[in-house]
Amino acid sequence: MSYSRMTLAYMGRNFLKSMGLMLIPTLIFGIFIQPLSMLEVIVSIGRKEQTYNSFLEIFKKINGFDHMWKFVFLAIALLLALVVISLESGYNRQNMRYGSVSRGIWKNAWTYLNDNFLSVFKYSIVILISLEVVAILMSTFLYTTIKLFRNALPMCIIVALLFILLEIYFIAVTILAIPNMTMKGFGLFKAIGQSIYSLSAKSIKLFFSVLWVAALLVLPMIFLIIFPFNGVKYLLAVFSVLFYWIMISYSCALTYVVYFDVEELEREDLKV
Repeated sequence: MSYSRMTLAYMGRNFLKSMGLMLIPTLIFGIFIQPLSMLEVIVSIGRKEQTYNSFLEIFKKINGFDHMWKFVFLAIALLLALVVISLESGYNRQNMRYGSVSRGIWKNAWTYLNDNFLSVFKYSIVILISLEVVAILMSTFLYTTIKLFRNALPMCIIVALLFILLEIYFIAVTILAIPNMTMKGFGLFKAIGQSIYSLSAKSIKLFFSVLWVAALLVLPMIFLIIFPFNGVKYLLAVFSVLFYWIMISYSCALTYVVYFDVEELEREDLKV
């Protein structure tokens, strides 16, 4: 858990810069996309509610793209998130490399965007594609299982967990792609390959550094989905915002904590 401790300590010292700006786009994500929407489908299957009768219905539920206006809001939120992640990546890199950044995040904003936006955009596309692949495979499996088995619940739960764990592992082992692009000048695929290679001995450790935070954040949502009540959707939206806000902010800080450790670079921010 050393990576987790170092990351949380860094976020505590740089709370506003690590998490302040990220609240804006993640607020939109949390309102419009339920991160555990697949669990809602599985619960419906377990209760034999016959709510989802086609692959497309399940896919739209998991993706959250059931209305065009929602897609527009999510596209805006994604663009804002890319800008904020670029700013945070630039700040985290400079802060860890040189110590106190006297000019602040705003006065360096253009430099951070210029240095990081393209790399963040490329890596985000890879993550979005991987999430879409998971959504397609999950939707296909859930729909097929509903049609073929009378008691599909156990198999749905097992496979859903498997897909989620695989996605978290993929994110964990490719987390150094952005600094590999910005600090080493690698192209996207070389940066991802180098991340996987350099983290091969620490992949499980890093996997659990991401997993425990995600698990802690989704536990309240699991309870609310399994045991719903009137107005539960509003509480779910609050927990969804917290999930996206904390996980994305945590991942941004974790990226450079891990990078400086793997590359054996001295962190100047720890001396300040």
